[in-house]
Amino acid sequence: MTVSMREQLKNQSGSYLPRLVAVLYAVFDPREGPKIVCQVPEGSVATALSTFPAPKAPAPPPPTAAEPPLAASGLVRSTSEQGLSSTQVLFDFSSILDFVIPKPELCGHLITKATRTSKILGFPIQIVDEAKYNKDKAVYNRNSFMFNLCFVFERDAELSGFEPIVRKTGRTLREMEETVSLLSDPPPTFQIANLIEQLYMDINSFSETSIPLHGTGLELMLFPFRANPRTIEIWDVPIAVTGLEEMKNGSWDVTLFKVCTFIDGINHVKRIAELAEVDLTLARLCIQHLLFYSAIILVDVFMYTNSYAALPGIADIVQHGDEEDEGVTDLRAECEAYVYNGTGDVPPTPFATLLKLYSGLAPGLSISNWMDLHAVDSLPVDVRRMLQFGVIKGFLRRVYAFPLWLDHPSLSPPPPPSERRPPNSRTQSSSVGRNSSSVFSLGGGGSSFSTANGSTDGLTPQAQTPVDAPAPPQERTAVPAGQALPMTPQASATPAVPTFPSSLRRMLDGKHHTDEICIRYGMSFRYLETVLRHIGGGMAEPQEVGAGAGGGGGDGQRRSMAPTSYGSQVVMLYV
Repeated sequence: MTVSMREQLKNQSGSYLPRLVAVLYAVFDPREGPKIVCQVPEGSVATALSTFPAPKAPAPPPPTAAEPPLAASGLVRSTSEQGLSSTQVLFDFSSILDFVIPKPELCGHLITKATRTSKILGFPIQIVDEAKYNKDKAVYNRNSFMFNLCFVFERDAELSGFEPIVRKTGRTLREMEETVSLLSDPPPTFQIANLIEQLYMDINSFSETSIPLHGTGLELMLFPFRANPRTIEIWDVPIAVTGLEEMKNGSWDVTLFKVCTFIDGINHVKRIAELAEVDLTLARLCIQHLLFYSAIILVDVFMYTNSYAALPGIADIVQHGDEEDEGVTDLRAECEAYVYNGTGDVPPTPFATLLKLYSGLAPGLSISNWMDLHAVDSLPVDVRRMLQFGVIKGFLRRVYAFPLWLDHPSLSPPPPPSERRPPNSRTQSSSVGRNSSSVFSLGGGGSSFSTANGSTDGLTPQAQTPVDAPAPPQERTAVPAGQALPMTPQASATPAVPTFPSSLRRMLDGKHHTDEICIRYGMSFRYLETVLRHIGGGMAEPQEVGAGAGGGGGDGQRRSMAPTSYGSQVVMLYV
């Protein structure tokens, strides 16, 4: 799934906040139009061309050698009568004045304007008061007062964390202007330049500020923006990054208290809900709550049939370990300590060996086969923690397997109108289904009803079910009623003709990976393979190359299998 740049910046904004580059205060002057009254730092915004054209004035004398021209020196004259400033110019005010002082319809709303190098966030305010602003002088005949305190950032900054700050600042200044005319007729003890200077310095230094304003105060505090967490799936595995057990107290929600007990980096969400004996929906909400506050991270379910692939970022961890800056964790030493599962008699596996093992991962190569290929059993390495470390650090990715049934109804074009049955037609097959006993038998690529007289009515994805036909029976073996299926030790583990819900076929459309299917239906990966071979026509059992303790393979039990074929009707897509 493609993630937009805004979503990427939102996800990153929880760990840092963009730096405030400049602050400017602009008003609408009845005579000159929109103009900047003051700005910090001085000269950040060019104002030479910011007002409406004035009558032509005599040309100034040419500059002398002691006074270079403004364009050549890169200096801009500020509006605060403080002479020249050497601050780098970010943009010209004339290019954004229609957004800083906009039309009255846009006042009272947050406005973001991006230039080539910067991004401006403002909250324009218009106060209409005919008695207050319509004075005797002709220049005050507009009956309103418009101003805007704008914050300037770098162009790629994510401003979600600053939006409440800008909105509150604008509303506070509006309230002070309506009560004591703080901006249009300020008292001698107040200067707007001092306010924005303290605002600029405090926000950048302390992420908060407290500025007294004529008996009240402007209290601002900047909080990191936390984006809404993603939807929690039943196959997600939460890993705690904080001490959840130490954080527990009696005021916690009972469900959250019980769920945290079973978060161990192994149990998936559905298993956690079962162990905690809570509703699955409530368990997902609790885990989503922990994810929102960065108390946990989510990884995939670990099984020995999983497949992983190394990303190009794996080369960065080699150079990252050479950095010896104070406070920087050596990623190589961290990896060695995290994956070590031996005793004190056996030293940890060197990172060079771990890096070679990481590089040996490939799409389609199961973990069990990878372990046999590189003799991982002989090393003091916890394979599950080793793979989770790579996924968490971002230099490994899980390669998901998506089974696709080629006869799935979504993959077949709809039949032409001439072949469609009228909705009110009564077919003979419906009466046969009511009056004769039928046994639902499964073939290699489809299914059919075997009637008493030996005729079959093939059920293909294109066939339409009769209106009065009975509901199709559940998937079962073709055994006459009342006769039990002979059980053998091998058949009890993996029956030759497996039983499975009829809804499982609908999930074989290439959009649901094996983790979802196994956990949703409570089956192991090995049993799912048997089902896929049954549906696809590949009835031959796979040959085991090596067996671990317990066998089974799908749910944490290790097994090594030769490449299997699921028949001509089912293919496995690795993404």
